Amino acid sequence: MAAQINNNETVSLKEALQRFVEVYLQGRQPDIDEFVRQYPQHESQLRKRIQDLREIDTLFDSIFQSESSEFEGEEHDLVGKQVGSFEIVELIGRGGMGIVYLARDTKLKRSVAIKSMPYKITGDSDSLTHFRREAEILASLNHPNIAVIHEIIEQDTGASYLVLEYVPGETLTERMAREPLKLEEALSIGQQVAEAISAAHKKGIVHRDLKPGNIKITPEGRVKVLDFGLAKSSSKEAIKSDITATESGRVIGTPAYMSPEQARGKSTDYRTDIWSFGCVLYQMLTAHLPFEGETATDTLASIIEREPDWNLLLQETPANIRILLQRCLEKDPDRRLGDIAEAATEISEVVSKPATAPTMKLQRMTMIIGVVAIGMILSGIALKFIPKRELPDSSKEIRLVVLPFENLSSTEDEYFSDGITDEITVRLASIHGLGIISRQSAMQYKKSEKNTRQIAEELSVDYILEGTIQCEHPSDPNSRVKIRPQLIRVADDTHVWAEIYEDDMSQIFRLQSEVAERTVRALDITLFEAERQSLRAEPTKNMEAYVYYLRGNDYSSRLYQSQNDLMIAIGMYEKAIDLDDKFALAHAWLSHAYSGMYWFHSRSEEHRTKAWEESEQALNLDPDLPEAHWARAVCYYWGRLDHGNALKELEIALKSQPKNSRILATIGHIKRRQGNYLEALANYKGAFELNPLSHPRAGDLAGTLGQLRRYPESEYYYDRAISLAPDESALYCWKAHLYLAWRGNTSEARKVLDEASQYVNLDNERVVRTLVRLDVLDREYETALNRLPLESPTTDNSKIRNAMQYAEIYRYMGNKESAEGYYEEAQSILESKVKEYPKNGYYHSMLGITYAGLGLEEEAIREAQLGVELVPYDKDSQSHISGSRDIALVYLMVGQYDAAIEKIKYLLDKPGLLTIPLLRIDPVWDSLRDHSHFQNLIEQDK
Repeated sequence: MAAQINNNETVSLKEALQRFVEVYLQGRQPDIDEFVRQYPQHESQLRKRIQDLREIDTLFDSIFQSESSEFEGEEHDLVGKQVGSFEIVELIGRGGMGIVYLARDTKLKRSVAIKSMPYKITGDSDSLTHFRREAEILASLNHPNIAVIHEIIEQDTGASYLVLEYVPGETLTERMAREPLKLEEALSIGQQVAEAISAAHKKGIVHRDLKPGNIKITPEGRVKVLDFGLAKSSSKEAIKSDITATESGRVIGTPAYMSPEQARGKSTDYRTDIWSFGCVLYQMLTAHLPFEGETATDTLASIIEREPDWNLLLQETPANIRILLQRCLEKDPDRRLGDIAEAATEISEVVSKPATAPTMKLQRMTMIIGVVAIGMILSGIALKFIPKRELPDSSKEIRLVVLPFENLSSTEDEYFSDGITDEITVRLASIHGLGIISRQSAMQYKKSEKNTRQIAEELSVDYILEGTIQCEHPSDPNSRVKIRPQLIRVADDTHVWAEIYEDDMSQIFRLQSEVAERTVRALDITLFEAERQSLRAEPTKNMEAYVYYLRGNDYSSRLYQSQNDLMIAIGMYEKAIDLDDKFALAHAWLSHAYSGMYWFHSRSEEHRTKAWEESEQALNLDPDLPEAHWARAVCYYWGRLDHGNALKELEIALKSQPKNSRILATIGHIKRRQGNYLEALANYKGAFELNPLSHPRAGDLAGTLGQLRRYPESEYYYDRAISLAPDESALYCWKAHLYLAWRGNTSEARKVLDEASQYVNLDNERVVRTLVRLDVLDREYETALNRLPLESPTTDNSKIRNAMQYAEIYRYMGNKESAEGYYEEAQSILESKVKEYPKNGYYHSMLGITYAGLGLEEEAIREAQLGVELVPYDKDSQSHISGSRDIALVYLMVGQYDAAIEKIKYLLDKPGLLTIPLLRIDPVWDSLRDHSHFQNLIEQDK
């Protein structure tokens, strides 16, 4: 027992635990009770932490490693022999589950790798199952950074072989042994590894032994991740049959790269790969392991209790890469980086700066796990993970907000001061190194009583540009206009500069340019020539046309564009164009207004055509105008559902305006519809950074995170959105649905709506339908019926929705006659809709459910299948998922239970709000509750 140490009262918990570890590693066995009594201030915590260490004691000497003893006494040398059509050339490696040879394919004249299972364990059925499962796992993965499987050979003698892609080159272990990696090479390798593991995770596969020895680098620099022999499916069934210990007392993995939970022999998931990836990336960047020890015991103790030496990272290591490493190496898996795809995106942004993936700055990289105080800003949270002194100045983007300039003229000219503010904002937004807060967030401080410090904290900005504008007659080119701007540095509340710019209205564009250029000079940013030209652009020579354009923007830029707002905007833009038909910006915004009318209000072919024609005119007048490409993108997206061309146009626009929140959000919308949820998330985060007071942007993040089943983060952003717009009923309803998907808890969902009652009218249709949904889940069917009807339906879609909801509730109640009456009511409308819109998947799906409710099995399945086929996942993932749920319901209603369960399993593998907790409580699935496969399904994760 270690001797008593003086002043134990002042020793920290970490120091006390370290003392225990040191004594333990010296081979002595301290008496735990006696030891912890020395530290009364930490007694309970210390006892728990020591128990964690003792828990892995039995595993310390049984790390799963490749040993030559596995093959002793066996005829394992196949060099010079033939396996099937393959000639064995040489032995190239050993692994815990086999020996690997280089072989020649005599049929296809190519080199392959052949992996053989040791003869000693070929008679072990569990090992054979493991071996075959490796083949299945590899066969399911198709990614340029993962070595592929060609075939499996099982001979009559009992020998089994995998025929794998042969990857020439050296392992990462060998590469690092030659010389330290440069930053660029390390990040390139790290990006490719992250992309490979991300692809595996999307297939539900966890590698569990990611290390430099399992990473191969070809002579061309291509990275291949090898040896998925220890991989496992993330499904519950696979976890039960393939627990961490593959043999008695043995732990899967390699000590230096093990996650804390893996080292303890606990169950593991995809987050253990994220930890191992962090270890590999750290080693590439520092030439040191993050956790080292002379023995396996010492290494595992270091993993559990110590932190890596962050000072070993090179000075030039980008700040976001430092934070990425810290997030990957969080000991608590719940606080670890949530998705390795984000690591790939983050590294990619440093390496190549892609146009459609905004840089995830310090504020964004720190994911919020759990409920966080709504008032906190993301940059403050990030500082918990990396000291500010470690951030290289060169990596810091300057964040600036242009507050609404105060109008000193008549109130009728308020639009003019707001418009000039927007124009200056747009000019500054094209400058590299500047992060400009969007109009929507900035406008919330119009006439605000908040001081600069409060505004800066809420927006996380470094500088504030504010001022006044005065012009008595904006449409008169001879009228005098006076702009008095001032730039404030937030850190010390200093006025960096303040000047007066005054001239005739005909010189308004020059005045805007001078204000923008003076701001850029004050921030010590060197302009590229293209940026200088952009700042000095003059969109029109006609001041009256320009004033109409600004009036149009005043209406079309409103958060929720009513039909009346858009009609007024269209009228203003058309007047501007009548005065100057070469006014490209006006054509672009007119196109967008027509697209908005088509998508949100009319679905009129006339509006869709006008939108396209105006975007065409804008592009013809100015092919480089970013607003013109944005308008064309919206035409493709809303008008033609052509996502590919919409993204191409947005990428062009983003090159000129890389910090445009509107463009980033639109990219996010399209990516999400394509089913690329992680790319959507990256763009939504970029949009929210630039528009942090926008509840729609916070809602985008919340909804996407919820669909990705990242519930604590989703909850945070719903709370954030609600704090920004407490009178927006939809946010409360969406948050209520989140709790249903997350925990299957109707009480929590009802509490959300109770909290909403002080801000919103609970009689509005969205809230009532949410309450009806909760009544149904609680089997309170009479209460649900009493809430309906909301009002007499006036449109065909509302009639369909009402009839289907009544039919559903009566079906749950066992009232077949009433249910069929409402199904018949819906049928007559839906059949006419299907004839009118034969390619509308929604109508076919609804008609399928209606036919199922009427006992028409063949017709029901036909329509439901057509509903899914008409909406491919990559065209509209959310509609496809909805249609897939509808066909599952049809299968259930017609008694094809196995088909229904298979479709449910498919949905559980896709992003969405169909979850196991919801399956457990939703009466829609009651017919399946006696089915053994369904019972197994809903017992997962209990």
